[in-house]
Amino acid sequence: MLNWKIAAMAAALGGICANSAAAQVETDTVARLNQLGRYAGHATICEHFGFQVHQDRVEGYANNAIALGQRAGLSEDLAYGYVKSAMDDAMRLAQIDIKEMAGGSHDDEASLAQNVRAKARKIITGCREVAHDPAGRSILSDSVLSDDILLRNATDAVLMPTGYASWQTPYMRAGADMVQAVAVCAGHLDRDQADAYLAGLYAPDRFPPAIRDKAREYLDFWKQKGREMAADTDLDATQCNRLLTTRAAALKAATPKPAAAKAKR
Repeated sequence: MLNWKIAAMAAALGGICANSAAAQVETDTVARLNQLGRYAGHATICEHFGFQVHQDRVEGYANNAIALGQRAGLSEDLAYGYVKSAMDDAMRLAQIDIKEMAGGSHDDEASLAQNVRAKARKIITGCREVAHDPAGRSILSDSVLSDDILLRNATDAVLMPTGYASWQTPYMRAGADMVQAVAVCAGHLDRDQADAYLAGLYAPDRFPPAIRDKAREYLDFWKQKGREMAADTDLDATQCNRLLTTRAAALKAATPKPAAAKAKR
């Protein structure tokens, strides 16, 4: 009698284990299909961050994912549904990340730059994950560049107007403020006075050759902004003098100190 009960219990447990194993396989398969769909959705923005997207392989990638679901016992429609839903969600979230790179409320340019870099780094990390996956690498080739280089390449153009691109310095930002102030107050300055405020900024050797053109472009950008603001800003001579004095002091404080001369032997 006891042996019969033990045998019956063993059979019942065996059935439970078999059902549990089948459920686990299905659960693992669904998780993988969701992951593959997420990879496909995220990969759509990776081209803008230095990765190579293979559009001609996406259909084959999707078919392989569906086949994976079918081998685990899912119907073709159900497997497709998991992949498509995850892909759509990932594409939507990726677009939100793009919009939030330059959106939102920020106290100043520094916090804006921090947000842009954080969002870009998150996207780059996601692209690396796709490119390192055995299936994901078929639709996205990894970049040989480091994350830091990819980050600079993706964000410098966006951050240039703020003064927080990778190559910009506090001196450049103070210089842009000075250029803008001179443009705003041009009506209260003669040519010599305006040139005196800006002479150091436009000196031939002020910026290293590698960034000289970009630095001039940045200063000219804010010069033009100042001219546009002048039409809507009615500062009198006293207000302009106060503004120019403040900006000139800030520029002087930010000016790089020349390297100390080597002691004579």
